[in-house]
Amino acid sequence: MGPIAYKVVIADHPKTVSPVELQERVAEVLENVNQLMSTYQPDSDVSRFNRSKSVEFQPVDPKTAAVVARSIEISKQTEGAFDITVGPAVNLWDFGPTKSGFKIPSDAQMDAVKALIGYQYLEVQIEPPAIRKLVAGIQIDLSAIAKGYAVDQVAATLDQIGCGNFLVEVGGEVLARGERFAGGKWRIGVERPNDAGITLASVAEISNEAMATSGDYRNFFEFKGRRYSHTINPQTCRPVDHTLASACIIFKDCMTADALATAMMVMGRNKGTKLCEKLDANYLFVERETDFGDQLTEFTSNGFPLFKTPEPPVTLTIVQQILPVFIGAALIFGLVILSMSVGAIFAKKPITGSCGGLANQTNADGETTCGICSKPTTDCIEDAT
Repeated sequence: MGPIAYKVVIADHPKTVSPVELQERVAEVLENVNQLMSTYQPDSDVSRFNRSKSVEFQPVDPKTAAVVARSIEISKQTEGAFDITVGPAVNLWDFGPTKSGFKIPSDAQMDAVKALIGYQYLEVQIEPPAIRKLVAGIQIDLSAIAKGYAVDQVAATLDQIGCGNFLVEVGGEVLARGERFAGGKWRIGVERPNDAGITLASVAEISNEAMATSGDYRNFFEFKGRRYSHTINPQTCRPVDHTLASACIIFKDCMTADALATAMMVMGRNKGTKLCEKLDANYLFVERETDFGDQLTEFTSNGFPLFKTPEPPVTLTIVQQILPVFIGAALIFGLVILSMSVGAIFAKKPITGSCGGLANQTNADGETTCGICSKPTTDCIEDAT
């Protein structure tokens, strides 16, 4: 599979296995998959099968047979959009491992490679494990599914060791199990299609699921004002001509998610959406308005687990904190005054208590003066008459 980076994060390291041993076990799993399925390794199952011109069953490792069998199943589900025999067309358009300079192939060249492309020209048997080609020149390339399979294999190994909370990532394909260090689901960034560099479009939260992404924004040619994607349609042997920029798929296993992400880039958004709904796969599609358009639109399934950043707490100023208290106190004070006034009016009694000093004012003889008070004197009454 070439020099592909990988990362394993374990949130609950088992005490029975040392970190060094864990690292060795993971490296062993990945090296085993690479030795079996790499087109870069001359002695791999894939390389030996591709060199052979025989149309008889050729023995392979059970893992290789399992991946080829799953590839054929997904090819049928996607109506040929995913096809592990598409390699000759990829090379013809100069997107393969050997670069000869981009140029548009002739119709004759494309017709020639079409005869060597087609998953229907492959057969596989699980017991004993073997694969065969029905056309001598057929070759296979598992790079669009082997990374996902490698992730699944590492996850299975960590399960056996006793790890319950971990994340495995190989070349951008991810599987998360259990919870992250701080608790809750693992948060995985989804790249935004950007020719200039890597930017983050969204963050997904997953647990006990896998996520794979494929896009046209890392490997393409621009020729005479047109973008040519590295994603080749196996049925036409030409680069795809729709405006889907990237496809992110979440599924139960990473091998399937990896293959479906590639298939979506061939099928386009409309057909891809229907297939994902049929297979119960969650998706995030990013589409351009035009080949070179900067305007991008996201389309997600209802169940796609987008992580939403919580709103930061609102910090109130001192005035904002005191104002409600002041208003509340003023309202209460006003209600008290109002209630006392209403009581005095309806009961036809002078206001007591809040009269302040009026009720206690005296004249020169030491008697209380008249006024609005609770203790009127005889003089007050006489004067009033």
